[in-house]
Amino acid sequence: MIPINKTISIIERSNILYRNEVFKEYGLKGYQANYLLEINRHPGISQEELTKTMHIDKSNVARGLMNLSDLGYITRSQDPNDLRLNLLYPTDKGTQLTKVISTIFKNQRTHLLQDFNEDEITILMSFLEKLKIRAEELLEIEKKI
Repeated sequence: MIPINKTISIIERSNILYRNEVFKEYGLKGYQANYLLEINRHPGISQEELTKTMHIDKSNVARGLMNLSDLGYITRSQDPNDLRLNLLYPTDKGTQLTKVISTIFKNQRTHLLQDFNEDEITILMSFLEKLKIRAEELLEIEKKI
């Protein structure tokens, strides 16, 4: 049996590679679709907040957002209360694409979970939530050292 971290990593890399392929026609990389969904759910979210919420490196987020902006999926504006912050908003084009993204993600999730019954999915999600919490705790411990 391979280590749990490697298993999770393989699942995530496979998901990203799949998403890279299906979003190619929209000019997106797989991870950028997640940014757009989060911005659509929380219009006006700051770039800093997006970075923290998604647990992604600031420079990666900045590059991804630049691409989303260049493609016309989001707009950025300075926070009038704090000029250091960029606030992110979906454009109409971005909002329309989030519907496509949601459908693709739903189809992907359906495929991945097709061999699980509802009870197994509930248990799996519970276990994954516990792992996520532990991973976040470990990160916080490391930041304090």
